[in-house]
Amino acid sequence: MGVHRPGRLLRFLITLLVVLPPSAARVAAQSLYPSFGKNKIQYREFDWRIYHSPHFDVYHYTTDPAQLEKIVSFAESAYDRLSRGFDFQIQKPTPLVFYETHSAFEQNNIIVNFIPEGVGAFASPVRNRMVLPVDLPDGELFALIQHELTHIFQYEILFQGQLSRGLGVPQWVMEGMASYMAKDEGTSDRMFLRDAVVNDRVPSIVQRGVTGFFAYRFGHAAFDFMEHRWGKEGFRDFVYEFRNTLGGRVEKAVERAFRISAEDFDAEFRRWLRQQYLPQLVATGEPSDFGRRFRYEEGQRGQTLSPAASPSGDLVAALSTVRDDVDVILFDARKRLPVGNLTRGFSSDYQYLVSQFVTSGARMGRDLAFSPDGNRLAVFAKRERGRSLVLVDVLARKLDRVIDMEVEQQHGPAFSPDGRRVAFSGNRGGSFDIFTLDLATGELANLTDDGTYDGAPVFSPDGKTLVWSGMPDGEHAHLYRLDLASGERVQLTSGEWSDKDAVFGSDGQRLYFTSDRSGADNIWSLDLATGELAQHTNAVTGCFMPTILRTPEGDRLVYTGFWRGQFELYLADLDEPLRVEPAAEPAAEPETEPAAEPVAPAATAAFEPDIRVTLDDANLTPYRGMKLFLEDGGASVGVTDDQTFLGYTYLSFSDYLGDRRLIAAFSSIESFSNFDIVYTNLSRRLNWSLRAFDDRTFYLGIDESRGIRQRGRAAYSVTGLVGSLEYPFDFYRRLELGVGYIFREYDFQRLIFDPQTQLPVYTIETYKDDFPMVQAALVGDTAVFAPWGPIAGRRYRLSASYAPDLDGHGTLSANYDLDWRQYVQLTERSNLSLRLFAGVANGNLPTPYYFGGLNTLRGLDFRELAGDRAFFANFELRFPLVDVLATPILGIRGVRGRIFLDVGGAWWDYAGQGFRFWNSDERRLADGVSSYGWGLTVQFGGLDLNWDFAQRWDFKDSIGGGFRTSFWIGTSF
Repeated sequence: MGVHRPGRLLRFLITLLVVLPPSAARVAAQSLYPSFGKNKIQYREFDWRIYHSPHFDVYHYTTDPAQLEKIVSFAESAYDRLSRGFDFQIQKPTPLVFYETHSAFEQNNIIVNFIPEGVGAFASPVRNRMVLPVDLPDGELFALIQHELTHIFQYEILFQGQLSRGLGVPQWVMEGMASYMAKDEGTSDRMFLRDAVVNDRVPSIVQRGVTGFFAYRFGHAAFDFMEHRWGKEGFRDFVYEFRNTLGGRVEKAVERAFRISAEDFDAEFRRWLRQQYLPQLVATGEPSDFGRRFRYEEGQRGQTLSPAASPSGDLVAALSTVRDDVDVILFDARKRLPVGNLTRGFSSDYQYLVSQFVTSGARMGRDLAFSPDGNRLAVFAKRERGRSLVLVDVLARKLDRVIDMEVEQQHGPAFSPDGRRVAFSGNRGGSFDIFTLDLATGELANLTDDGTYDGAPVFSPDGKTLVWSGMPDGEHAHLYRLDLASGERVQLTSGEWSDKDAVFGSDGQRLYFTSDRSGADNIWSLDLATGELAQHTNAVTGCFMPTILRTPEGDRLVYTGFWRGQFELYLADLDEPLRVEPAAEPAAEPETEPAAEPVAPAATAAFEPDIRVTLDDANLTPYRGMKLFLEDGGASVGVTDDQTFLGYTYLSFSDYLGDRRLIAAFSSIESFSNFDIVYTNLSRRLNWSLRAFDDRTFYLGIDESRGIRQRGRAAYSVTGLVGSLEYPFDFYRRLELGVGYIFREYDFQRLIFDPQTQLPVYTIETYKDDFPMVQAALVGDTAVFAPWGPIAGRRYRLSASYAPDLDGHGTLSANYDLDWRQYVQLTERSNLSLRLFAGVANGNLPTPYYFGGLNTLRGLDFRELAGDRAFFANFELRFPLVDVLATPILGIRGVRGRIFLDVGGAWWDYAGQGFRFWNSDERRLADGVSSYGWGLTVQFGGLDLNWDFAQRWDFKDSIGGGFRTSFWIGTSF
């Protein structure tokens, strides 16, 4: 046995010369490039069913028949409008998947990646699926369904079932058309277009790069202009001409549909827009005409909104993206300059702070609130399955508390005057109501519970009443007041506009709020005693989210304004309003109504769809989810410079909900054919998968006569079946378990002596073995990413694998690995990146570690170091060099630099090899290896191109005669 084992080990060490495919490395459990990533969690189990209506297959899990009937009615009404608008019929039922809340929608697996709160819904061209949450006011929900259904019509009309036809279609065409057909623009949406027009920032229809939210607004306006200029028929002519163009060339479609050039279309379009909005600018103004702007230090710029004035009147808090992430910034109210960032730096207590217009769409109210003593700020944050209330200690400038609750999509926090409660709007049981949270006991109370969409609560200074905005018709918001003692309610405003973001003046007699009654969001006030209305701003773009700054000289107004694409804060005096409107009738006395029966104006009717569908149980079927369909695929072929033929095919299948996925990859290298097939079930919190693979590659042998490596006829192969479980503890941490059976076969060189010539001869022999294996890993990932890579937080992976020796006794191989990465942000765009890898392999035939070169220990040959004991560490300072390097041919972006120090070592403990890292007598490395140097990364074509220049040294002298240069493509650690 003592003779057999060393020979077996030597044979196995030959495989160090094999370039293992990634899958084989993962199964062997010694990969130096492990999987990290945060966890997309199924927080609940969805019992899916399908309702079949004339034009839809509605996938749902709701147990409320009224809600299902509403969604089906809205969908059929939307289809009726759009089919007439496009003069087109979709031949097959459209799959419509709806979730009761946005937080549940974020858990869907049709999109495997994370879905931020800013994504309201989506439509997939694969199987023409519509996916959306339904926790919206009825008017907004109907518009959302129309918007997403328009995309389905686009896929049918424009793409005609060929996804390749969608390549190159401008975003403004797709999203602008959907917004135009849905008529889904609100006042805050049109604000972006008004801003572009009055500031002469309207792009050409052929200009590339019109993306993001502005693409929706620009495209909507372009289609409005088409209808104004050429009528509905002109719009349809453009749609069908655009279908017949190659590569989504807008200019050709315009020329064919309207007989004018794209340049002439641009000129007429801009003239039409200026005629609409420039007179408004002359009659109104910009936000700075009504207040003085808050400022940042030179060179700082970001979106700043949701102001909250401190009770002392000397500070204003706001949400700002001046450091890219949403942070709570404190401003000196008198100087209008920032004095501190209360949430600066990385936090694993939440994912991000919630801010309207930045992380989510526009709603009602402010996203930030001061406590009455001025010591705390309240803000909601995205955390795990939904949102949590975050209390920030203003004095200590740190996080005070994070409070989870059984309410979803909370927004608009407001402290009670005694500081014991926080009021907010939230969804519980399918309805947005006003809640209060007792900070001491955690008790929740629903104050409105009226079935309408309620938001933006605020307490009166004496704490006796509460004002909020309600949307009884699902489209327009009005102000209501509630007596907290008696439950009496009064409707304060009405009309075909929206009033929101209310805040009391310091005396409690006047209410300041945002209203779009003038056509744009501006600040108004209401005298609660007389009913008198006063207007305080009149910007063509918008002024909103008012807060009252209490000063010794009297109340002052702080608000958010939008101008030149920026949200900024402004400070205004309240001496003279722009205009005053006397009350139309004497102010109403409170009407005694029980809290469960809110006052509602008789003239306001609930939203009604065009078609009302009555459900038929015969059309309801369970969802099995066992049928998979092709979702994606690709193939490539190539020939290397040594005439080796390569081929690759990739196929991805999934069910309609994306919960069950089958991914198959097939590749070939000359005569070797490989496959890797994975089936994954993502429908529960505990994910499981099965994987079957067969990986084969060339053997690389050593030609001793020439001292080089060359490819031989022999091969290395790994075949196996592995089952895996993944259980996420939370958003950042998970446990991975796996069990499988592996078959290995590899050829190796053996030196023998020819009996006739007595000369050494290399022969090829084959070794085979098979073994079961188990593996486990604890994974954590709190890394915060910038566009160029991780910049803050940490990642770690502690893993172990075990394989018994079936031929002998004991352990074949047992590996224990640690990969720890820490990112320390130094400035907005520079950071210190640290990595430590350590591995120990035991057993009769330990699976070795091999590393060196590229992104491990730079300055060494590729995989130069090997052993059953291994470690290395990287210390890297990363910083920006050039943002954009423009040339006449192409533009190079994201040129970044780094200075690094690498250190590590590896040895064979199995063979009795000793290892001494440091030579203390000579004050230099002994068996340890190190290098230092610098490098560059250039972003090109979506890839990171890396150049490193490394010098080996032993902490005393340089080794190797100079810097070694290496080039590689990929993302650094």
